[in-house]
Amino acid sequence: MNGHRHGGGPRHREVSGVRGIADSLDLQHAPVLQTSIASRSGMAFIELASGPAHTGTTMPVADDAFLIALQLRACQDFDLYADGRLIRPRAFDAGAVAIFDLRTKLAMAHRDPFHAVDLYLPRKALDALAEDANAPTMDGLRHEPGRALHDPVARHLLLAIRPALAAREQASELFVDQLAVALATHVAQAYGGLHAGPVANTGTLARWQERRAKELIAANLAGHVTLAELATECGLSIRHFTRAFRGSTGMSPHAWLTQLRLEKARRLLAHSRRLLVDIALECGFSDQSHLTRVFQRHVGVAPGAWRRLHQRAAARDAWPDDAKAVPFVQEA
Repeated sequence: MNGHRHGGGPRHREVSGVRGIADSLDLQHAPVLQTSIASRSGMAFIELASGPAHTGTTMPVADDAFLIALQLRACQDFDLYADGRLIRPRAFDAGAVAIFDLRTKLAMAHRDPFHAVDLYLPRKALDALAEDANAPTMDGLRHEPGRALHDPVARHLLLAIRPALAAREQASELFVDQLAVALATHVAQAYGGLHAGPVANTGTLARWQERRAKELIAANLAGHVTLAELATECGLSIRHFTRAFRGSTGMSPHAWLTQLRLEKARRLLAHSRRLLVDIALECGFSDQSHLTRVFQRHVGVAPGAWRRLHQRAAARDAWPDDAKAVPFVQEA
């Protein structure tokens, strides 16, 4: 589809949805991560990157949604059209965050390459957040059209989803849901005026709720359990569940999942001779490289090296006291 490579103002055909955004830019293969709570919210992450060939005017995107976009590279030379009205963009520097109101039949005329990672945020997702918070619904998000913002929180959260977009088969639904809810909540509070109403007893989970949530996570080490499922099992909204789970455990549901995966991996590494690829799959990782990356980030060494160090330590502990004094010499 080459519909965007035209000069002049925006074309008349309109598209919608997260895939419609990619289509309007002729980026049909752009990576997308849809939240598992999409049936309710429709939120999704997408990374959009163009080269010199992707210039010209896009088809308008008409949707009851917003796009929260982190600029991964500076992009100053383009025009915005909102309902056909020309808007000159400002401050689209690398690291800036822009809010695009897709309800305004938004189109763009690009003359420079661009690269951004975005949260597609339907208004019904904002309505769901307001409902969970016992707060009034939001009409929209306060922002100046065409002006990018300095927002370190949104930048951090959007950067955090990039590894998952690059390896979508390794991304757990729990992680994607958690990140989307966190970013949507921040945006709703910072730009939508969301103020949570009074809630009762959400500091920690009840014992049965904590036990049930941990059981479900442990039974789904591959990460296929969702925030919505965990919250429903505990009789809470997603927002209340995530806050109460952190209050009870000191960590997020996804961090708890990662801890369980690594604990099981260490047990198997220490007490079996199984191949790393088999251990990875049994512990919920998508493959050996996924295990290695997460293990090294949290433990500090690769799983193979950890196994060798653990076996050497175990062998030394099993020696007589006089033998332990003999230094270990590695063969050449």
